[in-house]
Amino acid sequence: MRAARSIVLAAFLASASASCVAPALNGDRAPLTIATGGPGGVYHPVGNAICRIFNLAEEGSTARCVTRLSEGSVANVRRVRRGEAALGLSQSDVAYAAYRGEGPFTAVGPDTELRTVIALHPEALAVIARADAGIRRFEDLRGKRISVGRSGASSVVAHDDLLAAYGWTASDFARSLSLGLAEQNRALCGGSVDAIVFQAAQPSGFIQEATIGCPARLLHLEGPAIGRLLAAHPYYVASVIPGGMYDGNPNDIPTFGTRVLLVTSAREPEDLVYAVVKAVFENFADFRRLHPALFTLKPSDLVPGGGVMPIHPGAAKYYRDAGLSR
Repeated sequence: MRAARSIVLAAFLASASASCVAPALNGDRAPLTIATGGPGGVYHPVGNAICRIFNLAEEGSTARCVTRLSEGSVANVRRVRRGEAALGLSQSDVAYAAYRGEGPFTAVGPDTELRTVIALHPEALAVIARADAGIRRFEDLRGKRISVGRSGASSVVAHDDLLAAYGWTASDFARSLSLGLAEQNRALCGGSVDAIVFQAAQPSGFIQEATIGCPARLLHLEGPAIGRLLAAHPYYVASVIPGGMYDGNPNDIPTFGTRVLLVTSAREPEDLVYAVVKAVFENFADFRRLHPALFTLKPSDLVPGGGVMPIHPGAAKYYRDAGLSR
């Protein structure tokens, strides 16, 4: 069973169907560049999956898609803004901040030309408690020892927003530490902390390691506090970590998290963005098989809402044509 659940990232190069129905784009074009992430992360293989599907759909035309390694979400939206990439992968909270000129984008101001194209996989927040720590729900963490990750990590931001929704502060814990990834699992299974917090695409090798290293449970994050959090922060979405994905956690785990968005600029041509969306949707079964983070997606999951930023006109046209508009 563990082997069946192991994270085999090489699967993203699985063969895609050659039966592509998206119309070819006309005219000579520069390569369509997607800014992704580091070679060891999820964004780069997911970007490769999008390019693979697009290139198969546009076989015979001059349009080609290539990926570009990057430092991640912040770098990607900056490259899209500067015209260095046509598309970029970004966490929804980062894209939200970029559109409004907040957080790391305060100095450069809002990018009101930023647009969403496709909503991809969620990056779910996991609160992982050691099984013998007497913690069965989030409220049981009061007075316990917890590590939330290094300052600036997405899990820290999400955890802070979660505490605010509950009306808690760090003082509600016996100890609140900021350990690095390698230290967190050792601290949990070694008994130095009672729970750890981590946000990631699912399945996650880090969470798998934690639940194999010692008996641990993922806490359910649901109820009125989560409702308040989702209402206050439109870049978060409700999410579910499937039961059986991790040792000792046979049931679905309701939680929340950010969503990975494919973003672009309003400057990009409508027909090009339309073709990207069409290629993904009309080859969805093949696309979903190209990376484990995409396995649980349904076509309706890919339609972005308008709470983070506007949808690009080319993408919106495809969603209307396909009867998928929200």
